[in-house]
Amino acid sequence: MIRLVFLLFITTVLSSSIYRPVVLMHGIVSSADDMNELASWIRTSFPGIYVVSIEIGNGKDDSFLWSIEKQVEHFCKTVLDDKNLRQGFNMLGYSQGSIIVRGALEKCSLPVYNLITLSGVHQGVFGLPYLLKLPIQFRDLITKYAYEDAIQNVISVANYWRDPDQLNKYTTDCHFLPDINNERKIQNETYRTNMLKLNAFVMTYSDIDEIVTPRHSGWFMGYAPNSLHVETWNNSRQFKEDLIGLRTLWEQGKLYTFTSHVRHQDVPHAPNQDFIIQNIFPFFNNTLS
Repeated sequence: MIRLVFLLFITTVLSSSIYRPVVLMHGIVSSADDMNELASWIRTSFPGIYVVSIEIGNGKDDSFLWSIEKQVEHFCKTVLDDKNLRQGFNMLGYSQGSIIVRGALEKCSLPVYNLITLSGVHQGVFGLPYLLKLPIQFRDLITKYAYEDAIQNVISVANYWRDPDQLNKYTTDCHFLPDINNERKIQNETYRTNMLKLNAFVMTYSDIDEIVTPRHSGWFMGYAPNSLHVETWNNSRQFKEDLIGLRTLWEQGKLYTFTSHVRHQDVPHAPNQDFIIQNIFPFFNNTLS
């Protein structure tokens, strides 16, 4: 009799549980529709799950003509206005979307369980391949005037352009990335606290990424000062000084890193499906009661 009651209880609990919702954020010169393929895989694998892909402004144009700060504000408002997300959710950002979702977590204290970033730009970008994503008239503006306020205020890439020959200027004059990376003299402890609330922080990069430079930026590995040599993981300031809690998350077993093997534009699409299902989907397999 006791066993029967227990089994009925477990059945009731399981039937009343739903998968934790998933929020998706697209990359630069793209729109929410670019994440539809990934969203469909998630819905097929986790029946009944709520998945929402956030659109930044009108998508393709505003993804590079809005500052990242403005994009984060828009993202946070959209998420906080969604009643389906108020009990918490998992969140995934792709490419430029990686720093939008992380910035939103740090700045807006969103109730995120697992944070996942695919081919991210956590340690910035520098170099021509990434700029090829932009219309040609904007490329010179970034390479010559990235840290001028006029450019910082209107072109998203400038907000995470990390020139290894101008790291002091990057730290003081780049509006967004040095802030959420806690690289300035006055650090924001709330950013670190919000990161440490995560159950898991998952980061990927592709070893054949032809767009993000350096591709290791997805793991918080950037160019060393005055060099195009990529810093090793444990030698980066971000890790050694634990600026936003990366070292602590690593020590707690909450930091996960994976390497994919596809072109940048294929990361959320069919060529990368097996990789995502094998390595990323386990972080969606959790429920709300």
